[in-house]
Amino acid sequence: MYPERTGEYLETIFLLVRKNNSPARTKQIAEALNVTSPSVTEMVRRLSEAGLVDYRPYYGAELTEQGSLQAIKLRHSNRVLRRFLSEVLGMEPETATKEASVLEHSTSEIVLDHICRYMRHAEICPKCEEQPDGRKCCNLSE
Repeated sequence: MYPERTGEYLETIFLLVRKNNSPARTKQIAEALNVTSPSVTEMVRRLSEAGLVDYRPYYGAELTEQGSLQAIKLRHSNRVLRRFLSEVLGMEPETATKEASVLEHSTSEIVLDHICRYMRHAEICPKCEEQPDGRKCCNLSE
């Protein structure tokens, strides 16, 4: 599986389930990712085999706990990187969004933590709370 494609699917399913308050349908995922329904079915089955998605044909797909955690981490990485690229490096918002989508798949947690500290992320993001492990990070549930 390709990590960036896996991430795109996980994030898309995460957002669709949240938006619809029901499982994400193959057709919805295909439209959101601009791919064919058979491609979605194949990838969702792979994600299901990997334990990231609960998929039932004709019903839809939902993320498992492990899949949700990965999607939330990717969304967090994207948010931090997008903000860093636009606010610190001065990139145009559209360019920062595209670049953050690429970088989110290869940036380690160590780098993200340093970027957050550099940007004084706790001050920028009022939702930051002290985490059990002592790190400051975004409330990842949103």
